[in-house]
Amino acid sequence: MNKTIKSIVVLVLTAIITVGAFFMIGPQIMIIVPMFFVAGIVFAFRRSSLSLICFGYLFTFGLVSAYVGYLEITDYQRTSPFVVSMVLGLIGVGLIAAGLWQALRGRTIKTANRMPEQGSSTNDPSNPSPLHR
Repeated sequence: MNKTIKSIVVLVLTAIITVGAFFMIGPQIMIIVPMFFVAGIVFAFRRSSLSLICFGYLFTFGLVSAYVGYLEITDYQRTSPFVVSMVLGLIGVGLIAAGLWQALRGRTIKTANRMPEQGSSTNDPSNPSPLHR
């Protein structure tokens, strides 16, 4: 996948996941937050970039909080809680984008220890299998 297509895919998926933070409004936040927190820890121990996406999704709730506060409170955008919510939300968006960028790898075929690829003349005597060496 070239970098232009990868950038477009990361941008679109980041926007979709960020908008999905609206699902955390209401009582379902009691299920979503612990689930993504535990998933983030599990993926972090496995050294997976999906942990960035899980933790980033939790931080994007800051954008939802800032938006709701802006709609309900007069001059909310001039307060420090608004700024803190926006910063936390933007950190979450950055974590999601970084996690997606790392998770979406390019198409490369890697061979280990100069081993022949599967399906390449396995009965050829000049190219014995690793088991017969």
